[in-house]
Amino acid sequence: MKNKIKIIFIGTAHIATPLLRAISKDDRFEIASVITQIDKPSGRNLELKPSPVKMIAEELSLRILQPDSINDKNCLDEIKKQKPDAMIVMAYGQILSKAILGISGEMCFNVHASILPKYRGASPIQSALLNNEKETGISLMKMEEHMDTGPVYKDFKIKIEESDNSLALTNKLADLAAKNIPDAVYFAIKGDIKPKDQDEKKATYCTKIAKEDGNIDWSEEAQKISAKIRAFYNWPGTYTFFNGKRLKILEAESINMKHDHDPGTVFKTGDKVAVAAKNGIIMPITLQSEGKTSQNINDFINGNPGFINSKLTSKP
Repeated sequence: MKNKIKIIFIGTAHIATPLLRAISKDDRFEIASVITQIDKPSGRNLELKPSPVKMIAEELSLRILQPDSINDKNCLDEIKKQKPDAMIVMAYGQILSKAILGISGEMCFNVHASILPKYRGASPIQSALLNNEKETGISLMKMEEHMDTGPVYKDFKIKIEESDNSLALTNKLADLAAKNIPDAVYFAIKGDIKPKDQDEKKATYCTKIAKEDGNIDWSEEAQKISAKIRAFYNWPGTYTFFNGKRLKILEAESINMKHDHDPGTVFKTGDKVAVAAKNGIIMPITLQSEGKTSQNINDFINGNPGFINSKLTSKP
């Protein structure tokens, strides 16, 4: 093997950017190129916006490839031409073909944001929060054609705090990957770490999140609604309707307590504002009205005195 290990880094989302930085600064590796998804329209004017990985790659003056499909012939030929020793994939957003996986022999790694075989698929961070897990982590696995099924070289765990939402947990996992994955990849390539097959009997799956998943059903358990608010903080946001307009609940607390209010009813309990749910209440902390900036609950009530004793709904 050459003095430096030639890497192709494949990723798109923000969670992959600390790892890209870490590998770029590691003297054991040389990044031949970065593959990321094409710029996507964003904002009211639908201006093309580069992916977080592309922005960091540009900052680091790395070569960037943005194929419509990583599996098309031109991209395949370009990757072959670069003769990488290994490929590292994290939060890319496309499935790699068998032809792509075979370019660097056995050395195609995927970095997944769960402790595999739990939460295979597109939304492992949100799923961990939705299910009130006490811990999660990062897994380094050998890539296969099927989603997240490959044998695992190593995993790294962290505790999920009660205050964690999807953004905070994503940042923690991004830092965890940056700290541990370069060493793990290096020792896997050297043969010092051997991959172990996943236990298929313990495998669970999570799906891609849709915008409507953030809609609150106030007849659900208060604890479930609270978990949804934490899980969907970053996207799509958790929302209800007040006076026919969408109202996002960005932060809230839940308490298991008995009450005699209909689901969705807003009322005062002591000096706190509460919304009735099944077997408990949700106490909003930060809200955001449609088309406006976020506000703490007191400022929101000052501008919307009719909020108390109103009834929040799932539809306008």
